[in-house]
Amino acid sequence: MIGMTRTTILTVCIFGCVLLCACSTAPGQRSGCIETYRFRNAMPCETFKQENLSESFLNVTFTEGPTVSGANSFWILTWNGIDVPLPRTAYEHVYFFKGSDSEYNFRLDAGEHIQISLLADRNDLYEDVFAVWNMHDRTTETSAEGIASTKAMFGGPIRYSELMMRAYATTPDDVTCCLDRFEEETGTVVALIMKSIDGPDNIVAAYNGVGRYGGWITEGQRDGRTAYALNIVPERDAANLYHLLYEMSENAPFHAVPFLVGRVDGLAAAPPPSWLAALNLALQEDSNQAWRKYIDAARKAGLSAKSIQIVEEMLPLPGVK
Repeated sequence: MIGMTRTTILTVCIFGCVLLCACSTAPGQRSGCIETYRFRNAMPCETFKQENLSESFLNVTFTEGPTVSGANSFWILTWNGIDVPLPRTAYEHVYFFKGSDSEYNFRLDAGEHIQISLLADRNDLYEDVFAVWNMHDRTTETSAEGIASTKAMFGGPIRYSELMMRAYATTPDDVTCCLDRFEEETGTVVALIMKSIDGPDNIVAAYNGVGRYGGWITEGQRDGRTAYALNIVPERDAANLYHLLYEMSENAPFHAVPFLVGRVDGLAAAPPPSWLAALNLALQEDSNQAWRKYIDAARKAGLSAKSIQIVEEMLPLPGVK
């Protein structure tokens, strides 16, 4: 989930369901707890956990990723400074569009075997995780109380990526509901809520880091296929977040490829086909001439008419020769 949708769900869910910025006491419900805390709606912490933090995927935490090798088994698409390995196979469609920040986003389809999506997104910075989304003027409304609570929980504003990294480092068992741990646990509860929003696709594993890049990977199931979701925080710009999604059939011979991201420097990539070489050049130059050369190469390679039409409709690029 991205952009406005992510922010909307975060603020509505946390503000409407949790309201962690205040608590009251109740008799201890756990061994070792003298008192437990409640949320502002008077719901006991244990009840909240049972109703909102009981899904099995919430127990998925970071594990060590597999060791992979794949010299000469992939091509490279260079996108926003990231070397994205593409399995060597016959691609039928290469769709792309420009996002709100004029970033190119992609989807590559190779029949039933594999689809790869590349999406540039913003890495939202939450000054107030309890801010309310105003649907009328499409803004978020913060409060001094919410800002203070966010600072108490996280030490200050926190980015979406930091929340998710915390989410996959914890489980509901880390929430003891003990009153003397209220301040340190409330941040964990918020992170776990984000994890519950992020995880409807039957997530079975999570991995810390994406090769040499900061970020995280989740592995799950989507419509009977395996989905590897890679989330990369750029080295020089924490305000952006790049998503790579590899979706493939169970018997596709490409399951190691997602784990090559951020690790291809020491491996030998295969020479790219003509359409991919032309695409890399077009992304680098972003000129009308380079995109027209890509169109010619894509047509000769047999990419779908729709793939080519999308590029033709984009040209000529305004203000570019």
